Amino acid sequence: MGRLSIKRRLPVLICTLLLGVIVASTWGGYRGVRASALEVGRGRLRILTQQLAAMLQQSAAAVTGKTLTAANDSAIRSYLKSPSADAKPRAVALLEQFAPAHDPSAIRVELRKPDYSLALALPEDSLETAESPRSELNQAASDPSFTAVGAFRIVGGAVAYPVVAVVKDDGSKPAGYVVRWRRLASTPDGRKQFLDLMGAGAGLYMGNNQGDLWSDLINVVSQPPVDVRSAADDTHYKRDGGSFVTALGLPITSTPWFVLVEFSDQVMFAQADRFLRRMIVSDLVLLAIGLAGALALSRGITRPLRSLTQAASAIAAGDYSRLVDVRSQDELGLLGNAFNEMTMRVRDSESQLERKVRQRTSQLQFANEGLESFSYSVSHDLRAPLRHINGFSQALLEDYSDSLDEGGKRYLEQLRAASNHMSQLIDDLLRLALVTRAEIRNEDVDLSALSQEIAAQLREMEPGRAASFSIQRTGPARGDRRLLRVVLDNLLGNAWKFSSKREKAEIAFGEEWVRGEPVYFVRDNGAGFDMTYGNKLFGAFQRLHSDSDFEGAGIGLATVHRIILRHGGRVWAASEVGKGATFYFTVGDPADQIAGMNWRGVAEDTACVEDSSLAGDPAEKGEVTLQ
Repeated sequence: MGRLSIKRRLPVLICTLLLGVIVASTWGGYRGVRASALEVGRGRLRILTQQLAAMLQQSAAAVTGKTLTAANDSAIRSYLKSPSADAKPRAVALLEQFAPAHDPSAIRVELRKPDYSLALALPEDSLETAESPRSELNQAASDPSFTAVGAFRIVGGAVAYPVVAVVKDDGSKPAGYVVRWRRLASTPDGRKQFLDLMGAGAGLYMGNNQGDLWSDLINVVSQPPVDVRSAADDTHYKRDGGSFVTALGLPITSTPWFVLVEFSDQVMFAQADRFLRRMIVSDLVLLAIGLAGALALSRGITRPLRSLTQAASAIAAGDYSRLVDVRSQDELGLLGNAFNEMTMRVRDSESQLERKVRQRTSQLQFANEGLESFSYSVSHDLRAPLRHINGFSQALLEDYSDSLDEGGKRYLEQLRAASNHMSQLIDDLLRLALVTRAEIRNEDVDLSALSQEIAAQLREMEPGRAASFSIQRTGPARGDRRLLRVVLDNLLGNAWKFSSKREKAEIAFGEEWVRGEPVYFVRDNGAGFDMTYGNKLFGAFQRLHSDSDFEGAGIGLATVHRIILRHGGRVWAASEVGKGATFYFTVGDPADQIAGMNWRGVAEDTACVEDSSLAGDPAEKGEVTLQ
């Protein structure tokens, strides 16, 4: 997202937000319609199941009532008492109404004796396939008033149920029984018509209360995956190989039957699915409109921004003639007008700055020419009188030594020493000026190798002196090799000089890493100095020791200071009188050199302070020791 331009990011953001709102509202609406459809479907399922249970109860009651009426007919009783050829026609004529010829759902009708044996059956050719409703007959034998339908059974390959009615005699025992075998549904078309009345996607099943047999009114089917007989409310499950359904089952009063009605989720939620499809089409249209509006809005916003960016790029390249094309008076228009005004002011300021730069350049050139003239005067004009003073003093000592007493000779020697000292000061001033003006050549410099060379030279100057150098191997520093050697010459030379009164001088060079930056140091065990006067340490001709103790002009540390500043680094020191001194410095990027250095001052960041974090064990730093 962050890599896209605003022109593309704004439409993407707007369309993302719009899509989020559309998806959330559509999904919320769909869930609401779905919940409503589910509630309506569950209510319809409950009402339909209750109506079916009541209707089936009434149908069973009508069947048992008609059967009981026939069982109480005198023709039936007469035939059971005396099954003669004369009584049979009347009994057959009465039972014919329950035969398959008159009842499409009938399988057969039976007249049984008190011992449950068959006395008569219609049609007569179905006797071999007769089923014995023994449990119902046993119940009827113990209750002469019993008349009811029985549990479902498989009779002749069809799901059927018996209807049993007791033939009452004058006594307390039954004279016999009328048994009717009936199918659940007469034909598949009849079942289809029944389901069409229930509605599309509905399923109707009946079974025994014991759950041992379930039927779709025509065929035997598997039982539901959940026990619907013990469920107090509707249940939700998936039929084997089918879809998910919501089902409700109720027992049929006064029967051993259980009715189950199922509503398919696909049908129940069809209205919600149609709503979702319509909403998706509407959402796509709305999203397209939103995308077009977002593109138009983005174009209206990014066009002035693009013009502003191009103008800013032109100004960054130095072309101040480029202005923003302002076409509106809104916030972007105000921004464009402000930018144009700023551009014109910058253009005017640049012109003024160029004039000032030319003036300053001329002044700087004039100052450099003056400095060069001064250097020439110092190098030539001031040296000539000094040479005369030194020469005539030497001539007096050689030619008129007999005419001079010891005091005169001493004065002349002091005069020659003073002229030599002044000549040395002139040389130091010229070197300091050269350091300030010298061009820096940037390269990788091995400071530890330079330190070893300087240490060897110092030892050659005083080979009999007891002194040791500990030089740590350091990483390369980036800077001017010639100038950095001047830094190490002065620092190591000072350490050599100020530790000369020690019985054994100890001088160290190394590197410490402080807050991710390499800090180089030169440490000695010499005379040290009072930190109270540390602010004078890096000034030109500032000395903290007298000439009688340690000779010098006081220009070395000023030279170090200016070289380090030109390298973009810092230099500072920590010391204690009689306990030596440690000088620290860093080497930065020479491009960060500090211009306009004060010849008499010291920068604030080079104040002499002691940093306790720079302590360490030299033995752990890979040092090279020179004895």
